[in-house]
Amino acid sequence: MKCITLSALLFTIIFVPFNTCKAFDSDRFINARAYSMGNTSSVLPGFTNPASYGFLPSRFLSLEYMNRYGIKELSSFAATVNYPNPYLNSGMYVSRYGFDAYNETLISLNFYKTLSKVISLGVRMNYMGVHYSEKEPDAGTVTGDVGVLMHPSDYLNLSLLITNPLRTEVQMGEESAQLPNVLTMGISFQPEEMFLLTAEVEKDFALPVIYKFGMEYTPIKELSLRVGMWRKPFTPSFGMGLNLNPFIVNLAFSSHPVLGFNSCCALQFNF
Repeated sequence: MKCITLSALLFTIIFVPFNTCKAFDSDRFINARAYSMGNTSSVLPGFTNPASYGFLPSRFLSLEYMNRYGIKELSSFAATVNYPNPYLNSGMYVSRYGFDAYNETLISLNFYKTLSKVISLGVRMNYMGVHYSEKEPDAGTVTGDVGVLMHPSDYLNLSLLITNPLRTEVQMGEESAQLPNVLTMGISFQPEEMFLLTAEVEKDFALPVIYKFGMEYTPIKELSLRVGMWRKPFTPSFGMGLNLNPFIVNLAFSSHPVLGFNSCCALQFNF
């Protein structure tokens, strides 16, 4: 019975998304802080938007884990390193999703630069590999993304992210599927040091628009409390962060109305 249930869920999450241009979804870049704030990841520091660290040049190594619906076979593991330098700021992200019979591997390189006091520009190159059959060779392709982060004032950020602008496809045996082509726009507003509000609009050109909202409350510098939600379907999220310099721990949870709970955690080491 467990095998039947898992197979049905995998078919829904993996193969149906391929038919709707959603083979690799936005969760492929795990960001526990953003995930607890409605997954407003393009406007918050992280790997989702390659320009997002333009105004926060910090070196760090982080490990991330996401568990989907309590099923270990749908889990993702990832590692990130961010290394700003005087020439060209860069970062690397490696993740693996799935299990022995089906798994996805992602290797990404971010390059970003602050062009002025207001604008940061970033580009990303991704290698996506898919193992889906013992009888067929693994599929793989290279894609690119472009991100912009605008910082017009100390309390306001605006983001723009274009995922897969070249509309790259991946070949799986005799079938081919176009990877998601997504336009994301976000805003963050911090009226006071302890409050942060975020909002985001995500449009996959093959799917309906998704609206996302998040809030972070930091009563003391060591602790942050977060809540958020996104629509279609309505999915609430919440979490917390612990700043134990040089370590940062982030926890996030969300509740899908049909499939159940997702959980996400990350450990970051600043150096």
